[in-house]
Amino acid sequence: SSFMNQRTSRRSPSPRYGFKTPKKQDGFLHLLLFYILPFLVFNGLLFFFMTTKPSITITVATPNDYQHTTAEIEISSVLPLKSIVTTQESAELELEEVSRGHYTADITHNGVIEITVVGLNGMTASAYEPVDVLDESPPSINEDFSIESGILTFTIEDSQSGVDFNSIRGTASDGTAVVPVSVNKSTGQVSFEMDSNGLTIHASDMCGNAFQASFNPESHQVVTSEEENSQESSDSSETTEQTAESSEESSSSSSSSSITIRN
Repeated sequence: SSFMNQRTSRRSPSPRYGFKTPKKQDGFLHLLLFYILPFLVFNGLLFFFMTTKPSITITVATPNDYQHTTAEIEISSVLPLKSIVTTQESAELELEEVSRGHYTADITHNGVIEITVVGLNGMTASAYEPVDVLDESPPSINEDFSIESGILTFTIEDSQSGVDFNSIRGTASDGTAVVPVSVNKSTGQVSFEMDSNGLTIHASDMCGNAFQASFNPESHQVVTSEEENSQESSDSSETTEQTAESSEESSSSSSSSSITIRN
């Protein structure tokens, strides 16, 4: 019986489902660690560096005088940058580097800021920021004006830098200068003696944006138009005067030279 048991045990070996030899396990780990994982990591990094883009943030500060403001630009990039192009309304905008990736720009007029950055991998990023906080518009006159008993009354307002009430003056139809009868700075209401043939009012805001309004007492209509910036006009006048003085000095010097030559 012992002999029969030995034969039975030899013919009925235990099943070995799912069993892997140590040699096969070592081969799979070697393939995973030295081929598959390095391949995935390398290609993942390659894809990241080939497709990463710079990021741009533009912040426009609130102006103090409505004539100048500052734009702060933050540019972050994993890779070095090839180029940075900054424009405002297609005109070049100069940047000043404050620290790495941090720039500032002086803004003197309204318009859209556009920044285009190209990374070392050739990827491009662009950002746009509109600037509309500077005062480039003259004051306005309310169309609901009145002419009663020879007195013109209207309301003038400016929502940004404010009305320069000292600039308000009038011109009669014969060119005579006219001053206001009354000015209420808190309400913006202004009164003038009305010329029967028409009266032109001139005014500007605190930034020098000027306009004129022509009142017609017969048609009871007003026509407004912008004038040259009073500050620019003043600067232009000073430049003209300096040019004239230089021309006179040059002419005088030339005359002296001519006299010397004759002698």
